[in-house]
Amino acid sequence: MAQLSPFFSTHDVSFPYDVTGGMAGSGTIVLGQLPANATITQAWIHVITTFTSVTDAATIALGYTGTTGAFDAAIAISNGGNPWDNAAPRVSDVAADGLVANFVEVGTTSLNVLATIAGGETITAGKLLLVIKYYIGA
Repeated sequence: MAQLSPFFSTHDVSFPYDVTGGMAGSGTIVLGQLPANATITQAWIHVITTFTSVTDAATIALGYTGTTGAFDAAIAISNGGNPWDNAAPRVSDVAADGLVANFVEVGTTSLNVLATIAGGETITAGKLLLVIKYYIGA
């Protein structure tokens, strides 16, 4: 594992539904980029505006290049747990407990932060903020 830098950084990415450009069906949207040699220690998802699609069958996954569901696996908007409803920020799936054993090393090249849409429906509303905490290894 990379040596710990004395400073942590955060990378905040916003995902407003209108960046999909009315994309129907499925596709992937680049929301930002994680730098090379970053080690992700935690991530949080804050849904600011509830997501909707025609019947709420669309699914949303949040991740990065090579692991599209790293921050949140594909979950339908209609899921009974209401993961895409406006609510308090929640800890994402990656390194959720903050334990060193669960940190995620990005590697020597930068990676795109991605939102992947599926389920055959156009997302008609919604906005979230994904906050990724990381440090740069030596």
